[in-house]
Amino acid sequence: MFVCKNCGGNIRFDIKSQKLVCGICNSSFEPEEIQKENDSVDYDFFEATIFTCPQCGAAIMCEDNEAASFCTYCASSTVLTSRISREKKPDYIIPFKKTKKECIDEFRKITKKAIFAPSQLRDAKVLEQFKAIYIPYWYFNVKQEALFTVNGMEEYKDYTSSMKGLNYYNVSGYVEGEYDGICRDGSYDFSDDLGERIAPYFTAEKKKFYPSYLSGFYADTTDIPSKVYEHEAREIANDIARDVLEGEASRGDYKDMKVYLSNDEATKQFNTQVTSKRALLPVWFMSFRKKDKVAYMTVNGQTGAAATDFPISIVKYLMGVLAATILLTIPVTFIMMMFRYDAAKLFQDVTLFISMLSFIIYFIEIKRLQTKDLHSEDAGKFYQKYKVVYIKDKKKNVELKNFIRANIVDLSASTVQVFILIFYILCIAGIFSPDANGILLRIGMSIGNLFMAGVCAYRSFGFKKSSRYIGLITGSLAVVIVLAIQIIDPISKFGNMLGGAVLSLGCFVMFIDLVLYHNELTMRKPSLLRRRGGDEIADSVDL
Repeated sequence: MFVCKNCGGNIRFDIKSQKLVCGICNSSFEPEEIQKENDSVDYDFFEATIFTCPQCGAAIMCEDNEAASFCTYCASSTVLTSRISREKKPDYIIPFKKTKKECIDEFRKITKKAIFAPSQLRDAKVLEQFKAIYIPYWYFNVKQEALFTVNGMEEYKDYTSSMKGLNYYNVSGYVEGEYDGICRDGSYDFSDDLGERIAPYFTAEKKKFYPSYLSGFYADTTDIPSKVYEHEAREIANDIARDVLEGEASRGDYKDMKVYLSNDEATKQFNTQVTSKRALLPVWFMSFRKKDKVAYMTVNGQTGAAATDFPISIVKYLMGVLAATILLTIPVTFIMMMFRYDAAKLFQDVTLFISMLSFIIYFIEIKRLQTKDLHSEDAGKFYQKYKVVYIKDKKKNVELKNFIRANIVDLSASTVQVFILIFYILCIAGIFSPDANGILLRIGMSIGNLFMAGVCAYRSFGFKKSSRYIGLITGSLAVVIVLAIQIIDPISKFGNMLGGAVLSLGCFVMFIDLVLYHNELTMRKPSLLRRRGGDEIADSVDL
């Protein structure tokens, strides 16, 4: 711990005054004034206490040597083991600007919009569990300085023949630029998604790191190498340089010239050089625990931006479905009374329409959840799992073609569904009627739903780690039953009512499956004894 020069008491960093304040005599000091003897001698390392959780293995460092009794990452109430360690010094730190009260106020703003979030997240006692923790980030500085020659393309129109053509140019010039403060988190457990959602940090307010800034705070240890994110820093600088080049060209004779360069080509042409340094950035952090699983709640300690993956309360969700069903029943009953529509047929038609929308929603959400499940959008987790740096293909001239090629099945499915929906609306409006009883309409809608179910299955089975498929299988079986009813006895009132009831159950199970899958990804078991700390981190993580 750090001691007061005047009375020997314990001093801690005070967020409001941005100084170190003694809890006994109330003396205040600038952080750079207070150093431990070892820290002043060794400029590359500093001495800190590493607390390790016996439950999940999380390792966090602190400048206070008092015993910790609560794990930040798994939210278990247990006495953490401690050891003294030499940690590599970060280059920069952005001190906390938001107090705990301000943090909780910001978090409450987003909980008001999360109507299906657990009620515990609005409990004042639970919100008091927010901890001030410094998250390790890689701080990138990118410089460009070079003479370049790139290929440019401009579309022109021949007014005599009304034909369009392309002109190709070699564009030469000189580029010089510097981009400072591109930050990416270097912690495995702090997801890239949460980091991006509470960004940005105003790096102009960074300070030179002194260990005394950590007095009274926790700090995570770096376990993701800088090379995981270096290509992103280069890409940001290259994209800006490319945009500036096109903008400058448009002011001259080339009004619509485009420059197509991959990130690797732009790096060579612009001589893009990346330098990485270590930084600690402030985050108010809370682990919401339910049984043996946790979800993370975060608030930017500098700006107050809040982000979290809220788990969905099953009870609240069921109540919401019930309320929506009641609200939907009222207008449907009114329509039935006005137009004397056959109740059984109307019930089945409405549920067919709802099931079609359900398959579309299921398809969109299952792709999003599976992408998250594979960590393909979290470069740090992707690297730890596969030991490969995740790089997206950013070649401008093939981007659209690659998108169409990768999503041709999805686009085809969406087109079919749109035509079926238009057909359904025309039939309901009386503009077009395939037959008196609407049998062909229901068969067509059922086949459309099965087609979408097949697309969902095709996409889902392509993932090794995915949903349990309960919702997809149940929804598909419900549509098969309705299709069988329409073929065997389409006029039967009992059959139509049964078909509508089965479809309702299928839609319900599909959405419950999505909720369970969402909660499975949001609330996960902490990785037991996976995390490392101390000299092992300092020696193994790239600079």
